[in-house]
Amino acid sequence: MQKTRTPSKATKLALISLLDAPQGMYGYEIMQSTGIKPGTLYPMLARLEDQNILVSHWQEASVEGRPPRHIYNLSEAGRILARSLIDDSRLASTPKLKSKPI
Repeated sequence: MQKTRTPSKATKLALISLLDAPQGMYGYEIMQSTGIKPGTLYPMLARLEDQNILVSHWQEASVEGRPPRHIYNLSEAGRILARSLIDDSRLASTPKLKSKPI
């Protein structure tokens, strides 16, 4: 039986930022948009790829002398998860109505 864990705040930020980037993002872009430190980000991206939430590929450098970049995209399962995280955060921020005693 596989345990399901609630994604960390950093994971939520990364997935939601990738949802907003249909062409994918490379690691440095994810760091810039989320503020996640590289020591947290890159192991997290590797785990998400192992879990088939992300897919990645190498993109050749557009400028000579630069190394190729690793581009990350959400898989279909990753898109579903990211959308659910957005929906969950909307539900959590909705004010709760107090019921009045009768």
